[in-house]
Amino acid sequence: MQLAMFKEKQFGIIIAVAILVALVVLGNVFPVFFGPSNILNILSQSSVLAIMAIGLCFVIVVGGIDLSIVVSFDLGAMVAMLLLKAGIIWPIAFVAGLATGLLIGLINSFMVVKVKVSPFLTTLGTMLIGQSIEKIVTHGGDSIFISGMPGFFVFLGRGSVYLKQISEGSMVDFKFSVLLAILLAIVTYFVLCRTIFGRNLSAVGAQSAAAELSGVSVGRYVTYAFMISGVFSALAGLVAASVASGFVPMTGSYYMLDAIGAVFVGSIISKRKTANIQGTLVGVILFGIVANALNIAGVHYYWQNVVRGSLILIVLGFDGILGKNVLVKKKVAKI
Repeated sequence: MQLAMFKEKQFGIIIAVAILVALVVLGNVFPVFFGPSNILNILSQSSVLAIMAIGLCFVIVVGGIDLSIVVSFDLGAMVAMLLLKAGIIWPIAFVAGLATGLLIGLINSFMVVKVKVSPFLTTLGTMLIGQSIEKIVTHGGDSIFISGMPGFFVFLGRGSVYLKQISEGSMVDFKFSVLLAILLAIVTYFVLCRTIFGRNLSAVGAQSAAAELSGVSVGRYVTYAFMISGVFSALAGLVAASVASGFVPMTGSYYMLDAIGAVFVGSIISKRKTANIQGTLVGVILFGIVANALNIAGVHYYWQNVVRGSLILIVLGFDGILGKNVLVKKKVAKI
């Protein structure tokens, strides 16, 4: 036990030192990296990932996995943009986008809770079906751009809550999407850590049989988790659509592995070794810094994927060396 704790502290120090060295090197090679504008740019670019990862936390907490966050993200944005393009008012389009994510979550939970299919296989199937629908509707992958996008949608991803020029060519631009991600993180942290609902979710993931015996409806809480994941992913898709001024097919695929990796990082650094909001945000910022540094360095998109994938493997490696296997060993709640 003491040896395991010593190893954990050692690797924690190694990780911290490695990150610190990397930041110092980046700051020296690219002075713009630590500029206020770039720091806010990292936060802005990370807000979509944060919203997606926060929702995924709920499924991981109950012992599941949700690969369909990809299609909740894409189809939620696609439905909203199609409705806007058809002249439907923005409140209906917005709600319809979120409802799409909710529907995907309900389908997943039905298959997991009622049909008894594992979350991995269920959400893999949902992901494949959703991506096919996406390609059919967009005729193989045509983007859906909206000219004259309603102000609400523009503000959702591109709006600023604080904008100030601090020097020639340098601007402080605090986006609404960052504020939205922060508010959602605060609310969900409170829900998971300070409410009966959150404690029941954790109980389902830790010991589903014991939770059932204590009167917790395991199936209901698994359903709630998938619904929340679907809605949050759809919201992330709507924010991304706002940034892009429309729907770009397959965008969700870019975020999926980073979202899973961010939750994984949060689980590893947590004392309880479970998915949590604050740790997930650390993972999100980590992936955001890596993506930003690669862009500043002019690394080609394909090589960026190599680096991102390697980072996830490194995290998995540390987890395996420490003998935790936080997500690998974690049992899915038995319904």
